[in-house]
Amino acid sequence: MRNSTRTATALLAVGLTAVLTACGSTVGGTAQPAETDIRTLDTGSYPTEPINAHDADPVPPFYEMDEVAGMRIADYVIHSGEIDPRMTFGKRGGTVMPGVLPSELGDSTVLSDIAKKHKMLYGFESNGTSKDSTINSSSGWPSKQAANQFTATTMVFQFPDAERANAAAREFYDVDLAAQEGKNQPVALPGYPAALSHWRPDSPFLRTLLPHGPYVIAFLLSVDSPDQQALVTMAETAYGKQIAALDRTAPLTDEEVMTLPWDPQHVLMRTLNPEELSSPDGSGQYLLTGRHGILHYSGDPLPADRQFVEDQFTKMNAEQIALSWGSVGVRTADPASARRAVTEKLLPWRVETDAAAPPNVPDSACVENKQVLDGRKRFSCIVAYHQYVGIVSSNQLLDAQQRAAAQYAVFANTR
Repeated sequence: MRNSTRTATALLAVGLTAVLTACGSTVGGTAQPAETDIRTLDTGSYPTEPINAHDADPVPPFYEMDEVAGMRIADYVIHSGEIDPRMTFGKRGGTVMPGVLPSELGDSTVLSDIAKKHKMLYGFESNGTSKDSTINSSSGWPSKQAANQFTATTMVFQFPDAERANAAAREFYDVDLAAQEGKNQPVALPGYPAALSHWRPDSPFLRTLLPHGPYVIAFLLSVDSPDQQALVTMAETAYGKQIAALDRTAPLTDEEVMTLPWDPQHVLMRTLNPEELSSPDGSGQYLLTGRHGILHYSGDPLPADRQFVEDQFTKMNAEQIALSWGSVGVRTADPASARRAVTEKLLPWRVETDAAAPPNVPDSACVENKQVLDGRKRFSCIVAYHQYVGIVSSNQLLDAQQRAAAQYAVFANTR
């Protein structure tokens, strides 16, 4: 529905009320709420229409469709907390392209050449730890801060077929083990004899790969001290859960990757996009996932406390979550869930206190955030419209309120 129709409806309702009041009439029954005239809202300089308002939906070019495929598989990639519940902190995940493999797998430049050689289609990486600290995997064998007892990186890559996946896994492993010559030793996993694994006896890390149909599953795992059996047990647990997760979906052909639907329910289109940029970016800037997939983004751009993030989205009955250049959009199960998200201020990060809501924006609230760290903004506002929830943030309250008003307008203007 466009602005003019909404405005006409609202003005008609006001006019009828004025006439009836002037005549001294008493009207029984229950009043029905009218749509807010979004032209009256203070939206600052932010867009008030979705980026597909006047044209067909944006379609990513073919060379960006591996990003879309990576976002899809995120819902079937396990995170560290599923391997060991002590690993509650996320350390940022993201889509993986054949030309840039994660350093957690080894020498990224060499391994990327192997991935391209065997026609890797797309992938995804998820990281987590038991302490909110970092892993250094950028040079040689990985290391970590002493306090970080347990860590896990999950990597899933899809190739066109099992033959290429097997060949790629073997080459990944051989190249990586050769780079650690004289320091690392092969490790067997009794429960997964096809797994290719190695470790360094004076280090608490294990790197392991397993071809599984057209997929290569890989983990970089660590425990609190150099303990090969503990690492083997963790790896076998991880493989069991990751294989079960992949069994809930189907691999894609290269043709299917090129024709995947992009935002078919218009969740991203409904989410405030201040610069109106539409290229998929699975690093956390512009993406769409389900309620499980979004947990991989704990640690950046969402807070590292993955359990808190999961609890908040679960409470609002989130079905799909979009991240859109600093804005968060959620499709919930129903309008009641969306309104509850506002009344209970179910933001995916902890808040300090209430702040003034944006003027004249229905079903909205603003807060001052508890911690302003790692790029987190001071103020956030949340707004509901039908079954959708939008969350926007800024260091200035007025700016956050204007973003919230613009988000409401985008919701109202999305077909």
